[in-house]
Amino acid sequence: MTNTNFSNRVNVLLSTYNGEAYLLEQLQSLYQQTYPNTKIFVRDDGSSDSTLKLLKNEVYENKLVLQSPEANIGPAASFFKLLETSGDSDFYAFCDQDDLWNKDKIERAVSALTSIPSDIPAMYFSSVECVDELNNFIKLSPLPKKIGFGNALVENVATGCTVVLNKKARNLIVKSLPNHCLMHDSWCYLVVSCYGKILFDESPSMQYRQHSNNTIGAATSAVDNFVRRIKRFSLRKHGHFRFSDQAAKFLEHYGDSIPSQHQALLSQFVKAKYSFLNRFYLAFSPTIWRQSFLDNLILRLLILLNRF
Repeated sequence: MTNTNFSNRVNVLLSTYNGEAYLLEQLQSLYQQTYPNTKIFVRDDGSSDSTLKLLKNEVYENKLVLQSPEANIGPAASFFKLLETSGDSDFYAFCDQDDLWNKDKIERAVSALTSIPSDIPAMYFSSVECVDELNNFIKLSPLPKKIGFGNALVENVATGCTVVLNKKARNLIVKSLPNHCLMHDSWCYLVVSCYGKILFDESPSMQYRQHSNNTIGAATSAVDNFVRRIKRFSLRKHGHFRFSDQAAKFLEHYGDSIPSQHQALLSQFVKAKYSFLNRFYLAFSPTIWRQSFLDNLILRLLILLNRF
């Protein structure tokens, strides 16, 4: 247990889509949180199974707030809509439909975030325990060696379902929401690492369930990890939205307000798409980095080939 002040309000933001298999189990883990001052907001992203029926039963029991059903807009846009419309709060916690939260997950996040002055944008995230469909342990998520804006430009290490934002960070993000990004957590990591403070908790805060219907799942083995890298490399050929596209969007949305210490790097990163000389300098620059040696090598190669 922490010495957390329970007066701060936390909005838990849950986006669902055909989540009937694990939803109730996840909701139970939310109801059992040691932090009492929470409110759960749910947006269903066009489910065709019994998810909405299950949620309406929870609404009837006054356990959560369900937004009016809408069409499918995808997970990133759905989470951003929740972030924008859930109302005023001190903190905002993203939540997936199929995981299991440790009982002190929110309490630990609030304890960490309240150490940061409220006028500084701050984002908390943690490691996770990867489990299978039956909640059997698979592995711990890898710990990032170094976090920051130079990493956020080229890699997302912040697992979205562990992310908690303070009000200042939330307001900064919803002030200029993108119409396209890699994913909501990647965008939040980029924004907050540029303007504020990122807090990483090495202790797992939840069980991250791996199953066939995951929108995005963690690699479960070295072979799986290698195959994913090859697939990411091959997708660069087919016009998929990339980190360079996200950086350009970020520059478009925040422009002159970007802190001076990050302006030069962002400008170099965006210009590298159109100049081999800029790509050459960027490829050998220590100002951008991924967490592993192999990923760093792949990153530098992708930059030189203009597929980043």
